[in-house]
Amino acid sequence: MKIPENKQYVLFGGAFVLANKLQLVADKKTHGLSTKQWFLLRNLSDLPADPPPTITTLAKETDTTRQNVSKMLEVLQRQGYVALQHNEEDHRSQSVVLTESGAQILRQVAQEAVPFFTELFSGISEEERVVSANVVIKLIDNLCKMQEEME
Repeated sequence: MKIPENKQYVLFGGAFVLANKLQLVADKKTHGLSTKQWFLLRNLSDLPADPPPTITTLAKETDTTRQNVSKMLEVLQRQGYVALQHNEEDHRSQSVVLTESGAQILRQVAQEAVPFFTELFSGISEEERVVSANVVIKLIDNLCKMQEEME
C-alpha cells in the first residue's frame, strides 16, 4: 500500500483498510463468531438486562441499521446465543436476551483474543495507544455532529 503524504488521507483511507484487515484477520483468528457477531453480543452483554434491550436499541448502540442487526440476531438465535422475546412495553418490537451459551461464547472469544490483541498492538507504546484512541474518539464525535446536522 502506498502511503499518502497527507496525513488526513492516511487517517481517512487507513480507517477503511484497517477495518477490512481487522475483520479479515480477526474472523480467522477467533472461532465460533465473526467480529461483527462478537461486537453485537459484546454490546448486548454491556446493556442492562432488565428490561432487556430491543433490537432498535441494540442497533443504535452498535451504530448499525436495524435490518443488519435483525439479520445477525437471526443467526445468533439459531446458534442459541440469544433469545428474541416480545417486548412487554411495546408489542410491536422484540427484546433481545443473551443466553448462557451466548455468555459462554463471549468468554471463550475473550480468552482467544488475548494473544490476538498482544500481536495486534505489538510495537505500539502506551502513549501511542492513548493518542490514537483520542484521535479516533474525536473523529467519531465529529462524524456524529455531521450526522446530526444532516438530519
